[in-house]
Amino acid sequence: MEDIKSVLAKKMELEISDYLTKVVSVSIDNDFSQHKLVRRISLFENHIYPTGKFDKQGNYKYWYDIQTPRIDSEVKNIDFDTKNITAYSPADVDEVPSIITNLKLIEYMRETGQAEEFNSAIEEGSGWGNVVWKKVKGSYERVDLKNFYVINQTAEDLSKSTAIERHQMTQSELRETGAGWKNIDEIIKSGGKNLFKSNVDSTQQDVTVPIYSVYERNGEVNVKDLKEWQGETVLDGDEFKVTFAKVIGVGTEGTRAGVKIKWIVFAKDLGGMNNSDIYQEYHRGRYKGRWMREGLYELLFDYEVRANEIGNQIAQGLQYASKVIFTGEDKQIIQNVITDLKNGDYLKGKDLKQVEVRMNGFDQLMADWNRNLQEADSVANSREIVQGITPASGTPLGTSQLLNTNANKLYDFLREKLTIPLTVLMEKWIVPDLIKDIKTQEVLRLTGDSKMMARLRELVVESWYIKNLVKIGSHSKEIADTMKQQKLEEISKDEALFLKEVRKSFEGFKTRVSIVITGENTKRLEERDSFIQFIPMVEDPIRRNAMIEEAMRRSSIDIGGLPKSTDEQLARQQAPTEQPKQPTKQPVSNATR
Repeated sequence: MEDIKSVLAKKMELEISDYLTKVVSVSIDNDFSQHKLVRRISLFENHIYPTGKFDKQGNYKYWYDIQTPRIDSEVKNIDFDTKNITAYSPADVDEVPSIITNLKLIEYMRETGQAEEFNSAIEEGSGWGNVVWKKVKGSYERVDLKNFYVINQTAEDLSKSTAIERHQMTQSELRETGAGWKNIDEIIKSGGKNLFKSNVDSTQQDVTVPIYSVYERNGEVNVKDLKEWQGETVLDGDEFKVTFAKVIGVGTEGTRAGVKIKWIVFAKDLGGMNNSDIYQEYHRGRYKGRWMREGLYELLFDYEVRANEIGNQIAQGLQYASKVIFTGEDKQIIQNVITDLKNGDYLKGKDLKQVEVRMNGFDQLMADWNRNLQEADSVANSREIVQGITPASGTPLGTSQLLNTNANKLYDFLREKLTIPLTVLMEKWIVPDLIKDIKTQEVLRLTGDSKMMARLRELVVESWYIKNLVKIGSHSKEIADTMKQQKLEEISKDEALFLKEVRKSFEGFKTRVSIVITGENTKRLEERDSFIQFIPMVEDPIRRNAMIEEAMRRSSIDIGGLPKSTDEQLARQQAPTEQPKQPTKQPVSNATR
């Protein structure tokens, strides 16, 4: 019987080979290769001509970059930052864990450099048109699209395709990442080469340490193959079943189609899952029959090529047009005007004159250059008003505002698309791990400020009161205030009791994450605006104040930490003002007169 290790390995080899060398049909007469597209995008991103920097005549080929400024303009207008991410809960009783979670989230953002990661992800999403994040232990990482093989290239999303990641690891990385993998010692002894390749097509680079090629496959496999590799009993019918599994192989690389998986080091059934549980993805463009959507690099391919053609034609034409050439009938005339003549020398000759050299097609090339840039601006939604360039003199203000408003509608849409995967990423992958093991010391450290601690104690008391309201039974406001004051005094004196109540507040707490640049998931900003619209119409002062406080909550303002009037001050403010009494006139007696 064939070695089952080689069965899994051969299937991976075949999938990788097909991805690297074959094309798929995404529509009628439209064959597509994601691998070839990725290679071309990488060349344009690095301003590299496939045929080199010189043409057949030996002329240097300049690169006139019209893509990067338009990508930078889109990144600038999307304007996403870590401050846009807020953890919250719709339940008022969860205010304490929400505050602590936000403090923990801010600390995580700062310590892990998330601001830089988000900026890089948006740049990749604008230029490449796609971003993929992968869940790892305790965090996440962004997948390198140059080493990410979507086997079903026509899939609409990763849940409908097998995905294979290529990694280059050193020996220490292999041991750290592969703890629990099989054959690690054997691989280290015989599998490494002192060669590094950033992707399968790149030139090999000599390095001083061995490098190992690791392939991670997430997708469906045959149940029979998986069980036999794991040494489990194969049941009747398993050969007809498939299950979702993670398979990791280590191998060697030769030509683009020559990947050899020599060892299967890990294989685990992840039944019930699919790639949407492992990856989150963002796509800039619409689905056109292929998983990889269009980014600005691809959209501007033809415009970049034409810009380079025009720019190099003008450069070469001006090289000839800038020559100074003389002509005349006298054969005895000096040959080299520059080196053999001095300023003021007198020449005798017949019909000595300068030859006018002019580039005749310059006007047409410049017109084509301007037309090409205008079309590129339209395709990239990057007109002058978007780039921050002052409109031409005489442009009405209303026209500029209308152009700016319509241009920003696309950026609003891109923000919405971007925040959908980021919200899932933060809400399901990051925040639960942050609050799962919050220790006592962390609560004290995060809320160590005296004002914050005082505010947190008040919230703990309020949360305790709401949770125990049914047990307490019917009572007056005075009794409620007395109980709250007593509880506040207790937890203020006993730190252990305070922390115990804080931990209790996390019981049953399920946080939500809001990315406020869109409101795609919660509509909190729209609800806030609705309150603001109706507040002036309400005459009842108590109801109006409640609506103002609710609008502030929708804006993530901690209203409990703001000063407020006491009941006595409110009573004095609402009491009618007494008018001073006018002195009464006394009747004048006759004696006084």
